[in-house]
Amino acid sequence: MRVAANEGAESLNEKVRELYNWNSNEQIKWLSPVKDDEYAEYYDQEFLDRLGITDLKVPLSSFWPRSGARWDGLARTNSGKVILVEAKAYIEEGVDYRSKAGEKSYAKINKALDAAKSDFGATKDAPWESPFYQYANRLAHLYFL
Repeated sequence: MRVAANEGAESLNEKVRELYNWNSNEQIKWLSPVKDDEYAEYYDQEFLDRLGITDLKVPLSSFWPRSGARWDGLARTNSGKVILVEAKAYIEEGVDYRSKAGEKSYAKINKALDAAKSDFGATKDAPWESPFYQYANRLAHLYFL
């Protein structure tokens, strides 16, 4: 992601615009990981701050416990669209059977996953925790936004 966002940004941006059928005038600015910021990756309130997202119904901390999803890439477009990237080098890297959170945090995560499942039209008993927990928690963050 570092190379794509810094050295190949125009090629990456072209692919993103093509994938989402965005106009070529849609300018994309990568905010993370960027060289000027020592390739930092953001999570928790910092990822929202980095993207300039302030108009939330509830604070992220009331939806998800601390030390949440770490985003491999963050970008904004000139029209205000937000791009969140979770990059995996190979499929095994995406297999994660359960959160390692404590009991209280785990309850908050389950509540968030249930809300996201409902919003996305998944059945309540859909197994979002396993084996693709990381993917599910990213979907929950999209639901939150």
